[in-house]
Amino acid sequence: MRRGGRTKLLWIIRCGETEWDAEERLRGDEDLPITAAGEAATREAVERAASNPFPTPVTIHHPLDQAAVTTAKIARGILGGRLRRDDELADPSLGVLAGVTLEELRDRFERRARQWEEDPSTLVPPDGEPFEDARVRLVEAMADLLRRNRSESVGVVLHDLGAGFIRAALSGTPRGNPRRWMEGRGRVETWALPTDAASRLEASLEAVGQLDAN
Repeated sequence: MRRGGRTKLLWIIRCGETEWDAEERLRGDEDLPITAAGEAATREAVERAASNPFPTPVTIHHPLDQAAVTTAKIARGILGGRLRRDDELADPSLGVLAGVTLEELRDRFERRARQWEEDPSTLVPPDGEPFEDARVRLVEAMADLLRRNRSESVGVVLHDLGAGFIRAALSGTPRGNPRRWMEGRGRVETWALPTDAASRLEASLEAVGQLDAN
């Protein structure tokens, strides 16, 4: 989103690595602990970001995700501020795809493997949450938390996929390929958002809904 007038600072803090991440297993909304390497990398990234003269954020995380909880606590310990919980910040459930390696995915689910690696925005995992639904849930949650939190700085703890959906929406492409917005990103990012960012996010979802209806 373009800057204009007053701004709110958004911190996107990537969840620390889990064992499944290290083993390149597909992970959705599973409750997995952070690894020692993930904790060290998170601490280093947050300490580096803390050297910038940014306002202290309220840090919001999913309460039933051990990696997210630990990441949020690391952020609070370095940045200060308060922690808050939001049940809507989980990555989508992957159903039967959860825990499979990329090699297993290619062998057993060839079409879905191509989607996962190229553009997972319309992936429908068997027995899981359709990614279109997850995108809407996450963008609505982001709009809601931006509106509810009056502080000038807000932090959200997200795994790669959830962060990809949010980055795409903030860039003005709510139906964009989250893969484009997942790779090559730092563990901590800051976005300067206009104060009407919540309304813009909601309007982007409404525009997508109108396109679907036509």
